[in-house]
Amino acid sequence: MTAKEFLERSLQLDELINSHVAELDQYRRLAMNIGGSRLDERVCHSAPNEAPFAKWVERIVDKEREINEAIDRLVAVKLEISNFIDKIDNPQWQCLLRSRYVMCRPWSAVAENMNYGISSVYRIHKQIMDALDKKTVADESQ
Repeated sequence: MTAKEFLERSLQLDELINSHVAELDQYRRLAMNIGGSRLDERVCHSAPNEAPFAKWVERIVDKEREINEAIDRLVAVKLEISNFIDKIDNPQWQCLLRSRYVMCRPWSAVAENMNYGISSVYRIHKQIMDALDKKTVADESQ
């Protein structure tokens, strides 16, 4: 696994969680849009016994559990990445990596936070990845 692949795990999990949250919001909207009960006197023996919103409540509970598990994984991955970043001697590199991969900020926010242009941040990031990959190769050959 390259350094970039190792670090990008947090971004991928963050995106996954955001998509689950969007899905959960959709379930909640659907549960709220269930029509009221009909007051006519017809009796239908094939009608379901549970309330129409019950299936959405069940889906909401399952989705919330799934989100919580993903958040737990994200926290563990961010802790692992943060410990990895702490071992880097260059404070500028630490700041860039932490901002991007622990805080999951977009590149534009990383650049603004560091008072650099976006192209400078891309250049520094490439420099970091090249150095980390060289170090990994050197460590593996020993």
